[in-house]
Amino acid sequence: MPVQDPDDRYLRVALMVMLSLALLAGVCATAIHWLSPVHHPMDRVLPPVVSALLAGLLCALWRRPAWVGVITRIALCLSGRRAYVSAAVGWLLVASPVLAYLLTHPEELWTPRGVDLAMAFGPASLILVVLLPVQRGLTGKIRRLASERDDIEVQLHRDPLTGVHSRLFGERVLRDVLAQGGSTGGLVMLDLDRFKAINDTYGHPAGDDVLRAVAASCERLLRSSECIARWGGEEFLVILPDVDAAALHGIADRLRVAIAAVPVAPVAQVTASLGTAVLHPTDTLDTALQRVDRALYRAKELGGNCVCAGDGSKH
Repeated sequence: MPVQDPDDRYLRVALMVMLSLALLAGVCATAIHWLSPVHHPMDRVLPPVVSALLAGLLCALWRRPAWVGVITRIALCLSGRRAYVSAAVGWLLVASPVLAYLLTHPEELWTPRGVDLAMAFGPASLILVVLLPVQRGLTGKIRRLASERDDIEVQLHRDPLTGVHSRLFGERVLRDVLAQGGSTGGLVMLDLDRFKAINDTYGHPAGDDVLRAVAASCERLLRSSECIARWGGEEFLVILPDVDAAALHGIADRLRVAIAAVPVAPVAQVTASLGTAVLHPTDTLDTALQRVDRALYRAKELGGNCVCAGDGSKH
């Protein structure tokens, strides 16, 4: 079940702030040059053009937030020949018009300001050749850090034994569902019956095989928008964001049947007790878990291999 990545939001805000500051600088430069008693054609044209381009890009990114990630990844992942070609194209688009104007207007070229512009957009731009290898090194470092971060997230969000989501991730998803009102969501908590006897009789490796098989069987029955997390030991929690009471009980019973049909040699049969709870708008994490846990406890008291709802009914 997808959750919002805070890093994407931070990246978008950072880029929007940077563009907004650049736009502000362009608008100020435009106003200063247009109000100046001495008017230079280039100063009256370039700042407003750059400001218009920045405003257009800012509006486009505001309406299409996904473009932020695309632009950032393109900027960071360019390497080798592509980076040099991109730098050359950027220089042609930005510097060549300025240099062409200065060369065709010698009277402005030999002013102090003209000399500064010619140096900045000419020889000084060669510093890009030096900076590009640095950029490539930083790109490699960023990729390694991103890979390490992905590995850490997998360890935090996935249970290492069963491969389903971890309890930490399950709590995060449940909080997200409750933050949206929780009025159309539901929980199913299941606990394998007599699991200690399976470990004692067949050994812990067989018990691990049972947990993996049960987790895989349950996960196959769920949609991508639904989440199953290993809650602890032989206990699993299923979070269903869009479901009513009838559909919730139906899904729980299908999970019960699927678990009873799991073949794990040498265990004869695996069954589970399941409790369900429809989420209420006033629910907190604790109250929702308490209700579904009480329903699970009633199912175990009835002998297992059954579903008990939070309202006290049995299925």
